[in-house]
Amino acid sequence: MTYRIAIPSISRSETIVKKTLGYLSKTDIDFNKIDVFLSDPEEKAAYEKSLAPFNVNIITTGKKHVNTQRNFIVDYYEEGTNIVGIDDDINAVVQKVDDKSTKLLIELDKFIKEAFKTTEQHKAKIWGINPVNNPYFLKQNISTNLKYIVACFYGWINAHENFAYVSTEPEYGKEDFERSIRYYLAHNKVVRYNYIAPNTKYYSESGGIQNYRTVEYEEKAVQWLLKTFPLHCKRKNAKGKYPEVRLHDQTKNLPKLKI
Repeated sequence: MTYRIAIPSISRSETIVKKTLGYLSKTDIDFNKIDVFLSDPEEKAAYEKSLAPFNVNIITTGKKHVNTQRNFIVDYYEEGTNIVGIDDDINAVVQKVDDKSTKLLIELDKFIKEAFKTTEQHKAKIWGINPVNNPYFLKQNISTNLKYIVACFYGWINAHENFAYVSTEPEYGKEDFERSIRYYLAHNKVVRYNYIAPNTKYYSESGGIQNYRTVEYEEKAVQWLLKTFPLHCKRKNAKGKYPEVRLHDQTKNLPKLKI
């Protein structure tokens, strides 16, 4: 089974080396599979210098926002291509051992191939991992109901259809929540490995979408999601400063019409 690894990046020419590529270097991943998509053409020289030791492809997109950047990636690859999207600032991907510990996922190539195989078996088009790296809350199962597919590490079978693209409104964020819902509505399932999680710091790493993320920006995203998908998401009581939503298929609770 073949696949490509797509890493969108902006203003993180050093971070991507220390974190994402540093982790991938510890795994069984073939770096010939990796494509780094740069948002800012003016940063290409810096990336070429920092990525020189790695055999990766660099593609310049000129797309500023994460939503337009990821839509570009969808268009870049042919339909039917297996793609793994990875953020440029993850420290690792880990697997649950027990309720108190996890271990580094070293056989990443093996896991990715298994994930695509499982996705095809379920007639789905997207797979992901648990967004919360807490061994107590990680579950030893694979789910197919509506779940949040976090964009820092996920895979999809590429398609140039409406469900594969996210909104390109200038002030819109939370594209991974939107993508999760769109894929679920299109195929009635998304595959998620609930015992695998990323080791990353959401909202804290400089560069990337932190260049333009604000509380107001995130609030507009939340309101857009609630308005666009009222039966598939709810506002969440956020512990941090940024507003959040949670995904929930409320259509399952609607009474069935009698004919």
